[in-house]
Order: sequence, then structure tokens, then C-alpha cells
Amino acid sequence: MASAESDSTKSNPLGSTPFIEDPSYPKDIQYIAERINNRQCILFLGSAIHAPAPEGSKYDYPSSKCPPIGSQLSKQLAGQCDYPGEDWWNLQRVAWFFERKNVFRSMLVDEIKEAVHTGRCPSPVLRGLASIGFPIVITTNYDQLYEQALDLAAQEKALAAGKSADEAKKVTANYDKCVYSQSSNVRTKDCMVEPSVERPYLLKIHGDVDHPESIVVTDEDYIQFVLRMGDKHPYHPVGKNVLTHLIKWPTLFIGYRLSDYNLRLLFKTLRWKMDAAQIPPTYAVDRDPDVLIRDVWEKERRYIRFIEKNLWNFVPDLYQAVTGKEMPL
Repeated sequence: MASAESDSTKSNPLGSTPFIEDPSYPKDIQYIAERINNRQCILFLGSAIHAPAPEGSKYDYPSSKCPPIGSQLSKQLAGQCDYPGEDWWNLQRVAWFFERKNVFRSMLVDEIKEAVHTGRCPSPVLRGLASIGFPIVITTNYDQLYEQALDLAAQEKALAAGKSADEAKKVTANYDKCVYSQSSNVRTKDCMVEPSVERPYLLKIHGDVDHPESIVVTDEDYIQFVLRMGDKHPYHPVGKNVLTHLIKWPTLFIGYRLSDYNLRLLFKTLRWKMDAAQIPPTYAVDRDPDVLIRDVWEKERRYIRFIEKNLWNFVPDLYQAVTGKEMPL
């Protein structure tokens, strides 16, 4: 989760050395923006994309509008089921206990939907990402806030094209959506051979709140998910065309900590048997990357380049680089 502490005051986690702006940051931003404008960049969204706007930000996104992020959801579920363990932050374990205690899986899914979706709204950074145009978006989020952000972007375009406010409100975005299935007998909806920004493809790889059977949240769900990643096409959870573009196009991770074991497992599964020289540039926006993960994944294996920025600074910078305009409030 992004911290309210400003980038300029950040300290090295191994000591007291003040944070120094990475001189390669402008080059990284420019490269990502160019790939987005060429419609050849994949966006990977995690739950921390919903972090509230930091204190002093010109953007308004208070905690009351944010879905709970990772350990926050886990703590909420733990309190509701009197979870006996000390690892209240372990969402997979807590969710599994919640499910077993309440007997019915539907009660767990309903609680998750109420927490992450009901009454929530997309943030300015999420709307900014939706409007600049990614042909493929992959997310482990259960909520539908990115879909709402796509609709809002389509309505803004309608207003700019001369439609009245009432007409624009009726406009919805055109996109294709694939929701993960825990069944090995369900064909995966793939993206087009040439994905389109005008009709982007959204892969909900850990499920969607409107598809209770799709949610990946407990330990058992993750085991099933890993098994499903070994299925053959067209039943593999990630379509063949999507996998092809993951091999060819840069990927931008926002809202994740790569210290998350399951995220690293997913990343390595998608890059299985690929040499580092074959992996296209991959960027992770992480204001305070884990020292060990960074040492192995960036410096040693060169899988990922970390961009040490608060997402509330990074996304407006990216929006400006892509569009030449300031990101709307």
C-alpha cells in the first residue's frame, strides 16, 4: 500500500541514507509512454491501486471511497470470524478459516463483495490509467472499479465529441472481459490476435465479485489456481494470444508488492522456461521494494525494473507523458 510519506523524504530501509531521485526515471517514463502510444503495453493491476490519496495531494480520494487493500481486508474478515491465529494479515489463511467457520462459501464471497465493491468508486489514478489506453489489462482485483473507470472514460470522450451530459451518461465502454474459472472444463476467452485500445481486453485472473465461483482467495483456491496454470489451451487460464503478447510487449505492474509470494509465482508461471534475454521490459511501481526481492529479481536475474515512486506521483507523470496534458482531478 502506498504511504503518505513523500518521495523526497523516503529513507533507505537498510540505513538512514536519504532517498535520491533515480536519474533514469524520466527515461523509464518516456519509454513506457511510447509503448502505450504504440498500443503495445500490458497493464497489471493489484489491490494497492486503490490506495487513498496521500496527505497534501491535489487529488481527492479518501479512505471512505477505497476498497480495503490486502491485509486490511484480511483484518476485517479476521475480526468477523474471531480468527484465532496471530497472522491476521494472512488473507488466504483467514479467508479459509472464515469459509470453514461459516460453512457456506457464499457468505465469504458476499463479505468480500461488500468490502471491496459495494459503495466504492474508482480513484483519479485508476480513471487516468483507464483513459490513456492499454489494449490488455490483467488484474487480480475482484472489484469492478476498472470497468467503471472505462465507462467514465468513454463518457468523457462522448462529452468531448459534443454529446449532451444526459446522452454521455448513457454511454458505456466497449471491452472484452474474461473471468477466471476454477473448472478445467471451461474454455478461456482469449483476446483478439491484435488487441485494440478501442475495445480493450480485461482478464480477471483471480475472479470477479459477480462470479462467486471464480474468486481465488483461500489457500485451497490458490492451490487449484496453480494446478489450473498447467492446463492446455484453450482451457489454460491465460489465453494463447495473451501469452504471446506477454512475451512480446512490456508489462507495467501497479498496485503490487513483489514480496507477495503468489504474485511472484504467477509472474514466473507466465514467464516459464523463458531466458532473461527473452523477457521484454517489465516495470513494477513500488515505492519501497523489498531489498532481497530487488537484489534477486532486478539486479541478479534482471526480470523487473523497480520504479520507486508513490503511485499518486507516478500515474500523473505517466498520464502527462502519454497525453501531453495534466491528469484530471
